[in-house]
Amino acid sequence: MNDMKTQVPKFVWTALFGLGCIDLVRGFMHTVLLEYSALNIAGLDLTTSTAAEQLRLLGAFGISNWVTGAAFILIALKAKNISLHIMGIIPLAYGLSAIAMRFNTAGYVQTTANWGGMNMMVPYLIVCVITFIAGIIVMINRKKG
Repeated sequence: MNDMKTQVPKFVWTALFGLGCIDLVRGFMHTVLLEYSALNIAGLDLTTSTAAEQLRLLGAFGISNWVTGAAFILIALKAKNISLHIMGIIPLAYGLSAIAMRFNTAGYVQTTANWGGMNMMVPYLIVCVITFIAGIIVMINRKKG
């Protein structure tokens, strides 16, 4: 078993558990409440000929939310030792994806959607970054002590 100096701090895997719960809610919103979320949160225009494609893409994203939610909860409960790694990977993955999306959409007319889900994602990512940094600091200080 890991000694106290190498154990991931409890607040890290607890935060990951919370993020997993949030992802399950996001999965529910993106799949079960798909049309509601598209209209009232993302602010998509579903009167266009691409409405079905927009809904399908939003729903496909919801599938990954179910998976990440369950995975984060399982990691927090069964594999606490990798929780800190996951907390670092999450903002890295979102950051790289944001850059790729910006690059790949540069030649297109910008969206008129309000993407209301971003209001939740910014704090989500801030929690990841702060938890990751704080977890690293705690573990470094434990090793020194």
